[in-house]
Amino acid sequence: MQINLETDYAVRCMVYLKDHKDAVSVLGDVAKGTRIPQAFLSKILQKMIKGGLVKSAKGKSGGFRLAKEPDRISVYNIMQAVCGCETVMKVVCSKTKEPCAFLKSCKIHVVWQDLGKIMKMILESRKLSQL
Repeated sequence: MQINLETDYAVRCMVYLKDHKDAVSVLGDVAKGTRIPQAFLSKILQKMIKGGLVKSAKGKSGGFRLAKEPDRISVYNIMQAVCGCETVMKVVCSKTKEPCAFLKSCKIHVVWQDLGKIMKMILESRKLSQL
């Protein structure tokens, strides 16, 4: 499994919002507190909103906050919101990043599938409230 920068940033952003859950957080404060470039963070937050993990409010007292309690959000949920359900545990070629061309004949593929299931189970069990 390879964690990309966007996924790392998304988890950091969600931890920040969890740590500040009693207030609405403005984009600039989240960016500064997480060291994530503001433009990139804005895109990540839009994905979190679309994924139902974050709420936003516009206006003078607007900003971002968690849409659910932290114990109802898993690391897997965050990864799904950022990169999509089908790409979180996809077996891909390490060179081309495309789906493995040998899936039907590969003798070790079942090992990668089992590993993916275990990783998914762990990521689903780790809640934002634990981070």
